[in-house]
Amino acid sequence: TNEQFDARRLLFNAVSGTSMSCPHVSGIAGLLKTRYPSWSPAAIHSAIMTTATTMDDIPGSIQNSTNMKATPFSFGAGHVRPNRAVN
Repeated sequence: TNEQFDARRLLFNAVSGTSMSCPHVSGIAGLLKTRYPSWSPAAIHSAIMTTATTMDDIPGSIQNSTNMKATPFSFGAGHVRPNRAVN
């Protein structure tokens, strides 16, 4: 933050969540539109979602906020793979 009370001085900052996923997915959508100009927004959406992979940092099924097995409505399509979406 560079505030006097904040002694942390880092050369990078790790951020996550929707604030980071939005620009990444938007970039992939732009890449796909450039590669396939005739594709509709629905086709681009489908290419991104159907080529993504779900992953978690612990073994077993992904849990939702109530510790029940999550569905795609909870975790989305997963980790995007732009190289697969383009092919």
